[in-house]
Amino acid sequence: MLNNNEIQRLQQNAVSLLELIEDTSEHFCDENQVSGEQFYIMMKALVDCKLKEFPIDLEQLEEDIYQDSE
Repeated sequence: MLNNNEIQRLQQNAVSLLELIEDTSEHFCDENQVSGEQFYIMMKALVDCKLKEFPIDLEQLEEDIYQDSE
């Protein structure tokens, strides 16, 4: 189990990552005349493919994530 400091650090990293993705999305969409929706659909497909490379149970991970947020 993660301690409070580790959780806060992960949350800060997640916010930083989101800001980077949003900046990248804006740049990519402007340069390639792609909609934001198309960008995020492509990102989801790429992330889904990348996650399959890791030895994790994705269904269990999703359950754990969404169960914790309730």
